[in-house]
Amino acid sequence: MSRRAVATVVLCCAAFAVLVACSDTPAPAPATKTVTVPPSTSSSAAASGGTSSGGPSSSGTPGRVFDPRTMQADVRKILTETYQVSDVGEVLCPANRPVQDGSTFSCTVKVGGVGKTVTITVTGNDGRYEVGAPG
Repeated sequence: MSRRAVATVVLCCAAFAVLVACSDTPAPAPATKTVTVPPSTSSSAAASGGTSSGGPSSSGTPGRVFDPRTMQADVRKILTETYQVSDVGEVLCPANRPVQDGSTFSCTVKVGGVGKTVTITVTGNDGRYEVGAPG
């Protein structure tokens, strides 16, 4: 390759690097955030088949469900801290949603007084789930 060709390639790469560095378009927020919900340590909740505010019951048997109050608090925190959503109002997540890998459901959120939907995707049988961006 001639010196002129090498210089042209280097110049083009430098111009591209300058254009990328000067872009004022912010990087998009991630589509999801993984949240780990710890198992409950309450033996009375596990024995009765219910849940406590610590997350899914720790009974280890099928049929565990998420505690909606804990999930609502987690969703609010993810929206405000990770997605940087301001004016997050009421968050409502459905009760009796199973801790089952791959299942999905929605929570409703008031953002600036407007109803939005947040998708929850369960990512394991141990209580982990992803919180999607409000849509």
